[in-house]
Amino acid sequence: MFYDVICRHNEALAPGSLTTLPAALNAVNAAVADCHRAGKQIGSDPAVLLLIRNLAVVAERAAPAMASLRLACVSDRSAVIDTPALLDLADTRIGGNQPAKRTFHYQARRALSRLAETLGLEGDLHISSDMGRAHDEGRTTLRHPSLAISVVPRGFVPDRQITYNRCDNGCDVGPMHFASLADLLDASAFQRSLNATIGSGFVPQCAQAA
Repeated sequence: MFYDVICRHNEALAPGSLTTLPAALNAVNAAVADCHRAGKQIGSDPAVLLLIRNLAVVAERAAPAMASLRLACVSDRSAVIDTPALLDLADTRIGGNQPAKRTFHYQARRALSRLAETLGLEGDLHISSDMGRAHDEGRTTLRHPSLAISVVPRGFVPDRQITYNRCDNGCDVGPMHFASLADLLDASAFQRSLNATIGSGFVPQCAQAA
């Protein structure tokens, strides 16, 4: 059932109270929600377009120069990369939280890629994510002819989100070993764990097998 209201029109025609960024942005978001309920196109709704223009005026008035904004954005982006959210998401249920699930598995792939570089794994190397169904938390895996590593948000035991084992020409062999996400984020420490569990000299063997 579609129905319309006049709230967004009132605010668009008299935006005198929408002088701060939070207020102007909330007005735009509310207008978009109104359009959805009314079955109207957001891109052609005059109230939405007027409120977006008001938001741009407020942002222009409140924001620093473009160059300063870009520098601040670059700095914030670097901080996000340097402080991955993997540990914050560890041992939590994220199956129904699609942004959290996408973030976790994206960062898990990055961490496995850095680990593969530290280990010197080359050649037939595959890193991929299975996002699972809507409420599954998914799994990210690294497969190499000599090594398999699997990363999940939650393990059966706390701080055991990682499983790994030796492979022989891509086939799993030997016992399964466990590690935490904190271990994965320290590639050198994980390399030492591999040597201790799978065997000393394993990493050079991997490099030769690749």
